[in-house]
Amino acid sequence: MMRCLEHRELCPFCHRIALRVCEYSEPYPRVEANCECCGYKSYDIPMKLDRETFFNILDKLSCKEIGRVCIDDRCGSRDIIKLLQEGRYVEYRCLECGAEWNSEEVLKAIKRAKTIQPYIANGSNLLEVLRAGEGECPLCGWDIGHLYEGYAVEIKCPVCGYHNEFKEEFPEKEPPPEVCARFERPEEPG
Repeated sequence: MMRCLEHRELCPFCHRIALRVCEYSEPYPRVEANCECCGYKSYDIPMKLDRETFFNILDKLSCKEIGRVCIDDRCGSRDIIKLLQEGRYVEYRCLECGAEWNSEEVLKAIKRAKTIQPYIANGSNLLEVLRAGEGECPLCGWDIGHLYEGYAVEIKCPVCGYHNEFKEEFPEKEPPPEVCARFERPEEPG
């Protein structure tokens, strides 16, 4: 069972301090917010990984391990040079964006992604198997940093392509004042 660090914040829709925010550390840093006054919600949905998508990710990582394509999907250049080669260890640089990486780092990412493969085959819930610390990709473990979009944590890995979706659900109209009477409004400056 996942436990959350819970606190109340200002709702972006009804502007009352009624937004119950849950910050989870597992399976990766994520936030869910639900307004107890108007019903506004903000949450994330993990990427759906089927066998085909998973094998496409492994294929992409293999191309990056041998220096066929830039490590960063946002660049995608094939103009790569080898900086150093010592046995199986190779260092690369992208001539277009300047990104540098080595085959050992990418091999670690491939091995980490492969640990999830059996769970995809048997249809397990990925939230049970994906694990990541702050700033890590839950699939390959690359240090990517996490962005915040409103209250939701947005994950977009430029190395393996793992991403989540964040959703916000706004109520159709603001509830009448008597419904939210127990939730205070913030003080107005001035």
